[in-house]
Amino acid sequence: MATPIQMPSLSPTMKEGKIVKWLKKVGDKISSGDAIAEVETDKSNLEIEAYDDGVLQQIVVGEGEMATVGAPIAYLGAKGEKVAAPSAAPAPAKPAAPAPVAAAPVSAPAASTEGITVLMPSLSPTMKEGKIVKWLKKVGDKVSSGDALAEVETDKSNLEIEAYDDGTLSRIVVGEGEMAVVGAPIAYLAGKGAPVAASAPKPAAAAPSAAPVQAVAASAPKPVAAPASTGGRVRASPLAKRMAQDRGLDLSRVRGSGPLGRVVKRDIEQALTQGTAQAAAPAAKKPAAQATRAVGARPEPVAMPISTMRKVISQRLGDVKPGVPHFYLTIEVEMDAAAKVREDAKAIDVKVSVNDIIVKAAAIALRRSPKINVSLAGDQILQYGTADVGIAVAIEDGLITPVIRDADLKGLQAISAESRDLAERARKKALKPEEYSGGSLTVSNLGMFGIDQFIAVINPPQSAILAVGAVADKVVVRDGQMVIRKMMTVTLSGDHRVIDGATGAEYLRELKGLLEHPTRLLF
Repeated sequence: MATPIQMPSLSPTMKEGKIVKWLKKVGDKISSGDAIAEVETDKSNLEIEAYDDGVLQQIVVGEGEMATVGAPIAYLGAKGEKVAAPSAAPAPAKPAAPAPVAAAPVSAPAASTEGITVLMPSLSPTMKEGKIVKWLKKVGDKVSSGDALAEVETDKSNLEIEAYDDGTLSRIVVGEGEMAVVGAPIAYLAGKGAPVAASAPKPAAAAPSAAPVQAVAASAPKPVAAPASTGGRVRASPLAKRMAQDRGLDLSRVRGSGPLGRVVKRDIEQALTQGTAQAAAPAAKKPAAQATRAVGARPEPVAMPISTMRKVISQRLGDVKPGVPHFYLTIEVEMDAAAKVREDAKAIDVKVSVNDIIVKAAAIALRRSPKINVSLAGDQILQYGTADVGIAVAIEDGLITPVIRDADLKGLQAISAESRDLAERARKKALKPEEYSGGSLTVSNLGMFGIDQFIAVINPPQSAILAVGAVADKVVVRDGQMVIRKMMTVTLSGDHRVIDGATGAEYLRELKGLLEHPTRLLF
């Protein structure tokens, strides 16, 4: 179903924004983090970014038109999807949500008298409320735009929220461990130059709150050079941070052209074309250099038109089993050789688990079986050029699947270290959205719980998942003799709209061969 893109709150005082320019048009493919529109707020023009992947289905608010914070401005979905909600309903939707909970901690009029309001931001497309895990500033602290203010627990992970303004933290409304709905005030800043700290939140705030706004706006064009030379905290959009990280760029070396010198997507692109990146790249590359993919953009999946036969298969199976029509294939794998690899690694003090070996084998088999490295997107099949494997991690509140990118190109030791790091941060709810989204296939291993065999449900938009059981000694027949071998079951759940049984069987045969002869993982 198409999902709405809502007008975000881009400043603490923003109630509505004007769409200056759409940077994508209806029908365009959008990836999470893409800049989709330029919005005029009450303070400056900023780009808003997509939180999800999909196709821009409908633009509700045109260029030059206003929308209240939280109102749908466009819809995102799979290609060919119908947008259920017509454009007329935007405004009423949002105000209704914050009201019930926000009313208790903060009175509406206080927002204009106490200074600059800090609102609970929306940090994920499904986030309705967030819990303040920890305040990173205390009342009386000076705060600069871009400073991390607090750690917030969302419905997916823990993330830091940043200040949009300079000032002094004058009052904390929502304490640590307390919840606040998206859009509700959680703290107040006394504007720059206002009397310090806790006793300040009085009427005088109304005047100062206007002054800093002007100061910020006036100085916006100049500070471009500042971030490059200070060496302190660098202001950058989430997309710019991610692009810099992916390409090994040192953000402090990039000149920011956004408000207050904020580094935005175009600055990263410019730095790459001008070679600003080269100086910083080698330093960041060295530690992980051995096995990873060469520098540069990760290959985009190839979109292939869906055939008539595949369309009929998709429709008919979807009619039988709503959602994703699964099929299941199970094999037994002899794990003696794989267990030996683990023991050999242990002898030289290298930690490698059976699951690490399975992840590596699953990724290589994925690369060798491109027909299974696909997903369905509307009337197209996306075929991925990378082997990114998700690992199912049980956490207190449920399950999350962080992704090991390019697992086919990494050594077992690197996969082991990355798996442990991702799993540990998943349990602390400290993963970033880009670390648990995407991926070609997931490995779900319940062997450590003594489960011999089970069936896993596919994690959309992926098209397959491996359910791995325990490794156990079993009597099997080899060359007409009964012998004891370490056996393990693997069950593949496949999306029958895009994968057929034979495709899944070929994949499992490749996976079995790699696990039973693990030296093949090296070639």
